[in-house]
Amino acid sequence: MTRRNAYYRRPENYVAVPYKAEHLAYLAGIIDGEGCFWIGKLKQKERPLPQWRGLLKIDNTDKKLFEWIDQYFGGTSSARTRSTSSRKFEREIHTWTFTGDRLMNICEQVLPYLVIKKEHCENMIKFRKTFNHKLGTWQVSDETNKIRQECLEASRKLNSRWYLHPLKHNSDPNPSPLLPVS
Repeated sequence: MTRRNAYYRRPENYVAVPYKAEHLAYLAGIIDGEGCFWIGKLKQKERPLPQWRGLLKIDNTDKKLFEWIDQYFGGTSSARTRSTSSRKFEREIHTWTFTGDRLMNICEQVLPYLVIKKEHCENMIKFRKTFNHKLGTWQVSDETNKIRQECLEASRKLNSRWYLHPLKHNSDPNPSPLLPVS
């Protein structure tokens, strides 16, 4: 087993770490402004059942922010430079990620401090509660898959910009044009 696999392997008896209230409040502000709760369903050819994943991800260009997060919360961080078709961005974009049992621990403790991402966090907690602590267990009940699918769909709606757009909620099947046609 490589060092990377050993690092990412879930511990059998994860012990939740209690964090200070002031650190959780500051982290909540960071999550509300820069964070993303993501739920995904990955299908792999070599596995008959899908693999479900959930994570909390924060992107920012200031490395000091991630040094603070690492100091108080740990997690996994990386840096990259983004490119578009027309130009390469000048600054590195740093990413910080929490997954697995550590994600559940953070979500449960930071929830009272969240404002904007509170519903996202509640959805992630519901999703993470469907995971048992048996290593290597891929088969889950139909009920568990149903809950995970509901959480995935809720996450997509919450993360979609179009979901909140006022035109999407227009109940008139034949809306009048915004500008008169001449």
